[in-house]
Amino acid sequence: MGRYCPWLARWLSNATVCQTVRLLSAVGVAGFVAWLTNLQEPGWALITSVIVTQNSITDTISKGRDQLVGTLIGATVSIVPITLLMFAHWPVWMAFTLAFVPLAILVSWKPEARMGVVTLMVAILFPTDNDPYLRPIERVLAILIGVGAGTLVTYVVLHEQARRDAFRNAALTVRQIVAMLQKARTGHVEWSVIQDMNDECAASLRKVQAALEEARREHWRPLDERDPMLARLPARIRQLQMDALVVARAILVLPQSATVEELEHAASVRAGMLRGFQWIIQRCESEAVARTGDEYRIAAEVMAALPVENDTTDPIIRFVVGILLTDLRQLIQLLGEDDAERTPPATR
Repeated sequence: MGRYCPWLARWLSNATVCQTVRLLSAVGVAGFVAWLTNLQEPGWALITSVIVTQNSITDTISKGRDQLVGTLIGATVSIVPITLLMFAHWPVWMAFTLAFVPLAILVSWKPEARMGVVTLMVAILFPTDNDPYLRPIERVLAILIGVGAGTLVTYVVLHEQARRDAFRNAALTVRQIVAMLQKARTGHVEWSVIQDMNDECAASLRKVQAALEEARREHWRPLDERDPMLARLPARIRQLQMDALVVARAILVLPQSATVEELEHAASVRAGMLRGFQWIIQRCESEAVARTGDEYRIAAEVMAALPVENDTTDPIIRFVVGILLTDLRQLIQLLGEDDAERTPPATR
C-alpha cells in the first residue's frame, strides 16, 4: 500500500494550507451552484461560503446554522415592511423602523441571529427592479447555497485534520507527562510546580478530546468502528496522566533516607520505561502525519523491554509505579498491538 511523499504529508498536515484549499473549494462550489440557479446576486452565496467554512466541522455547522436561521428570520420580518410599502404606501424609513426595532431587540438577546438585520436591510434599503417579495426569497436561497457549499467542503475536503490534531496533541501530552515525572525525580521541587505541570498536561489532553469530538463528526460511520485506536486514545492518556501525578506525589513524600536507586525506579526513568514513553510519542507523531498501520511489528519489543515490576523497597512506590506500568503497557498495546499473535508459526 502506497504512502504519502514526505513533502505531501507535510503539506497536508499544515492547517493553513488545508483551510486555504477548503475556502477555495467552497467558493468554487458556491459560485457554480449560484450560476446554475441563475441567482440575481450570486455574490451573497460566495460571501456566505467564506464566512461559513471554518477549520472544524463543529464551527462550520455552528456558523452555517446562525447564518441560515438569522436569514430566515430577517426574510420573514421583511415581508411586513414590503407589504406596507407596496399597499399602504408608507415611507421607507417608517416601514423599515417598524421592522428593525423588534429585530434589533431580538439580536441583542440572541446575537447569533444578527444576520436577520442584514437580510432586512438588503430586502428594504437596496433598490430592485424585480418583485420586492423575490428579494428576501433570493437572499434565503443565496445563503442556503453558501451554507451548503461550506458544509459540504468541510466534510469532504481534507477532512481528517481532526485526527492529525488529536495525535499531535497526544504526543505533546505524553511529553509533558514524562517531563513531570523527571521533574519530580529531582526531589527538590515544590508540589505546586508539579500541579502546574499537570495542569498543562490536562490542557493538552482537552485538545485531544476536542479533536476526538470533531473526528466523530467527520464521517457518518461511528468512530469506534472506523478508528477504534483514536476513539480510545484520550481515555488511555488520561489514565496515564493520573498515574504519573500519583507517582510524582509519592516521590515527593519519600523519606529523606530514600536511596538514589529508589528515586530512579520511582521516577520511571529506567531505560525500558523511557523507551516506552518515547515510542508512544513517536507513534503519535507519525499518526499525526499519515496512517502508518505497521507499528505493531516493534510494539512487542517495546512492551518486552518494560520492567515486569518496580523493585524499589518502598511499598507505596512499588504499588503506584506498578499501576503506571500496567497502563503504559495498555497504551502501547492500543497504539501498536502486540505482534506475538500475528507472527506466523515457523515452518518445520
